[in-house]
Amino acid sequence: MVQITLTPDELISSSRAANELSRLLNQLPEKKWFIQRNNRLEAVLLGIDEYQQLLELEEQVEHLTLALLLSERERQDDGHRIGLNELATLYDVPE
Repeated sequence: MVQITLTPDELISSSRAANELSRLLNQLPEKKWFIQRNNRLEAVLLGIDEYQQLLELEEQVEHLTLALLLSERERQDDGHRIGLNELATLYDVPE
């Protein structure tokens, strides 16, 4: 898990965030806030551009993971294939 380092001005209570939401939104995207409730981090308020960047990064990681999986499967492929009828017979699946 990634270690989160916060500055004191980035940490805000949930009640204060609710009361000052308009002001906090006006300061986006230059700032982001880590919202805590009952002394636990619960949420992050960040700009939409930064959120979209995170989504794009997540998609890139997913594509890279799938590419690695495909590459590994191709590397281990011995060429052996089983037809559907043979598979059905193997597992005693009625026609």
